[in-house]
Amino acid sequence: MSFKEDVLKNFGDDIILTGNAVVDRKVITIPVSPSLDIVLNGGIPEGSFVVLTGQPKCGKTTSSLDFCATAQRPEYAYGSFKDGREVYYLNIEGRLKKRDLEGIVGLNLDKFHVIGSQQGKILHGEEYLQIAERIINEIPGSILIIDSYSALCTEAEITSDMDKMQRADGAKLLAKFCRKVANVIPVNKNIVIGITHLMGNPTGYGAEFKEKSGQAIAYQTDIKLRAKSFKPWILSADSTQIGQEIEWQVVCSALGPPGASITSYLRYGQGIDKQMELVQLASDIGLIHKGGAWYTLTSLEDKPKFQGTEKIRQYLVDNPEVYQTLLKTVKETMGIK
Repeated sequence: MSFKEDVLKNFGDDIILTGNAVVDRKVITIPVSPSLDIVLNGGIPEGSFVVLTGQPKCGKTTSSLDFCATAQRPEYAYGSFKDGREVYYLNIEGRLKKRDLEGIVGLNLDKFHVIGSQQGKILHGEEYLQIAERIINEIPGSILIIDSYSALCTEAEITSDMDKMQRADGAKLLAKFCRKVANVIPVNKNIVIGITHLMGNPTGYGAEFKEKSGQAIAYQTDIKLRAKSFKPWILSADSTQIGQEIEWQVVCSALGPPGASITSYLRYGQGIDKQMELVQLASDIGLIHKGGAWYTLTSLEDKPKFQGTEKIRQYLVDNPEVYQTLLKTVKETMGIK
């Protein structure tokens, strides 16, 4: 019996694959938004370990929830999830609010499961990650949000007095979690989105801010987005803040090169404003002509004109077929499949 035959007999028929089999393997890529898909070279493929990081209130949680609404759509179904994927949200920070969920267009709350502490049962870090490990192993194709790694508090921390310090307990716990799920996530086609915090570096050496999570996550990550900056998104007509603009930087991507930056728009009560992002992208590459406050959809036969970004954005909201056609053209123009 040859080496290959012996290995296949003892460990399974698909344990050895050719390089071509890996290259030809079909993987569903789920889009995030027009802008982020450009810098990620298509979106987030199933089987990915994703990290979103940045300073407080920059839109990490909202962006992850908006992605979940897209992943729940039937066209991205997997296995037994014929009408869309199940989402599991580890509410470690305990700050998920009704406003957050109702403010995401298209989010199916029946398929959105929140896991968190209750009166009489405060979950510690080990329990949260045990639950996360079970979801990854037992529910293939699911989306798991861990919000956040930085807030994980180990059992030793919870049960000890405030004057007792445990050094790097959380980092060691996360390292073990990464080792246990590293091989499972790509096989079971899960997508794990973990959120981390940037903390001030008081040493005076190196970067001004450092992530609170641990080095093991850095090695496990397939896709990492860092919010470099964010600012209020204001309608100039009446100075009303309608959301915020976020500059995301790609630290690493599963489908494309690192280093690119792009502006994403979060609109209050909606989530990621995909129509606004598309207007900006199409204007940048000449598919929408901008003259002063006027926008012309030159790609359409009748070349409709609109005064102001809100007018052309609303037109794309009201005409989803035009939005989809324009989005396809933008992606083809920029070389995104």
